[in-house]
Amino acid sequence: MAAIRQLGGADVAIVLAADPHVLEQAHASLRRGGRLMLVSLPRDNAMRLPIFETVLGGISVIGSIVGTRADLAEVFRLHAAGRTTVKYETRKLDEINRAFEDVLAGNVPARPVLAL
Repeated sequence: MAAIRQLGGADVAIVLAADPHVLEQAHASLRRGGRLMLVSLPRDNAMRLPIFETVLGGISVIGSIVGTRADLAEVFRLHAAGRTTVKYETRKLDEINRAFEDVLAGNVPARPVLAL
């Protein structure tokens, strides 16, 4: 977060994780006037939102459970322009149940990708 803020902060943080801590980190990385896009919903229906920083910083919090086609097109444009990266880890297909357990428990450092 600090490194992103030193660079001027993020224009938009698109959050796909259900961990409230990740949502808070994304919020803290935004520049003045930034946008926090929640594609996922926080686990246990709660996240800490610092009101002073949000209001005084002109930060918008936008929610989208699945996103619109326009949202998806924007993400693809950002990725094609090299402005995003995808963190993933490969797991064997027979580890699928463990992968789901890890995701639901919030114990994954990256998106699990299942391979044969």
